[in-house]
Amino acid sequence: MKGFFQEIFINVIALHIVMYLFTGLSISGGFWSIVVASILLTVGFRVLRPVLNIITLPLNVITFGLFQLLTIAFIVFLITLIYPQLIISAFEFQGLQFFGIIIQRFYVTLFLSYIIISGTIYFVNKAIVWLFDI
Repeated sequence: MKGFFQEIFINVIALHIVMYLFTGLSISGGFWSIVVASILLTVGFRVLRPVLNIITLPLNVITFGLFQLLTIAFIVFLITLIYPQLIISAFEFQGLQFFGIIIQRFYVTLFLSYIIISGTIYFVNKAIVWLFDI
């Protein structure tokens, strides 16, 4: 049970970070809505993700695991259907310049928005776990 609450806390932090990174993710209703979305995300990752990974195992093998981004995006899509306070919409990425690396401004469609936002939530989640050795 301790790991479940740790994962909820990590998902709350990850959702906050991703909300500040991308304008396509918004959670209306304040802090408790973020906590509820984090609980749903944790349950989705713990229950749906193993089932979807088994179902999509051949595609994961062929794509060397890149298809997992689509399964994570599907879980986030299901959460947005269940919990209407979690809203993912199309947005315009403003661009980025970091240590000589330049990413130009571009428009992100709704499908790509789900993939980018869910992948970023997953990677921020894993980075927090790795950084704090949880």
